[in-house]
Amino acid sequence: MRKGLWIGIGLAIIVLVGVGVFVGRGKVGKKEPEVIKIGAILPLTGDVAILGEEVKKGMEIAEEEAKNEGINIRIIYEDDQSLSPVAAVNAANKLIQQDKIKVGLTMLVEESRPIAPIFNRAKVPLIVLWDSNRFIKEAGEYIFSNGFSTEKAGEIMGKFAYFNLKLRKVAIVKHVDPWAEIISESFENAFREAGGTVVYKETFQPTETDYRTSIAKIKKMKVDGIYFALIPPNSALFLKQVRELNLPVTLLTGDALIQDVIDAAGEAAEGVYFTNIFTEPKKASMLTEKYEKKYGKSPIDVTLVSFGYDGIMLVIKAIRMGKPLKEALITILGEDRSADRVEKIYRVVKGRPKEVEIEPFIGNPKEKGGI
Repeated sequence: MRKGLWIGIGLAIIVLVGVGVFVGRGKVGKKEPEVIKIGAILPLTGDVAILGEEVKKGMEIAEEEAKNEGINIRIIYEDDQSLSPVAAVNAANKLIQQDKIKVGLTMLVEESRPIAPIFNRAKVPLIVLWDSNRFIKEAGEYIFSNGFSTEKAGEIMGKFAYFNLKLRKVAIVKHVDPWAEIISESFENAFREAGGTVVYKETFQPTETDYRTSIAKIKKMKVDGIYFALIPPNSALFLKQVRELNLPVTLLTGDALIQDVIDAAGEAAEGVYFTNIFTEPKKASMLTEKYEKKYGKSPIDVTLVSFGYDGIMLVIKAIRMGKPLKEALITILGEDRSADRVEKIYRVVKGRPKEVEIEPFIGNPKEKGGI
């Protein structure tokens, strides 16, 4: 009797153990997919926070889409306090060491400069969303850009100035700033190559507020155009002082002529030509609709929204390739690791940018619909 009892208990234990092993194996088989952590270092406080917030909203729209499609990503946001190198470095170290991100995103080349060595050492890809220039190509094998080329922006404006606007003698005024140096050099080279002459150049600190002496010198030289590679906010002061000294020349610049500068300069910004970022109309319409649905208001600048959205979509595309992210990004962007998109030319008309429609550097430009 006791022997039969022990046999029965033994069989019950074997069954229970078997069930436990089966259940355990079942749980292993249903392991949750790995969360792909993406680190975003953006200006979320400070002078340019309005730009970073728009980029962030684009990322949030893309993240929501990804999760609806079953793609398990998580974006971790860090604030670089409007391009503070110290804040950016602290953010990069935190994202890589503590959060263990698989890829990083940041808005501008200037933000990437202090953190590129950190991402290279950690062998974690970093993607710049807005712009691209020779720094990206020299920054290391883990630094990428999905943005617009600074060099090409300067080149296209240099050719446009000579062939379309028929300018022959220009002055160049620029800030001590990497973007300003690169874009003004590219403009100068293209303008000279086309046949134009640069008769005057001057460089200012970004904090400079009085450009009158330089403007007076330029006025005496009777140039027909000025290319000013000046960054906000004091670029608005330069425009006001050009108007104040009644210098009737064609003014040209790059994508630092943001709407805030145009608003601050007022009438003095009218007629300025500038190269600028853009979003294709179909994508702009789609993102505006999604933005309004999610946030209950219209975007301040849909192109900024697209930077964040496109950055996350680029990462998702790379993930889907099933390769290491660095290899996948090179496959998508090429060996130079940059999209190198080309900006369009705009003109300020009634306080707003209007796209300039041009033939390939022949004939007169015609303004068309605004952005």
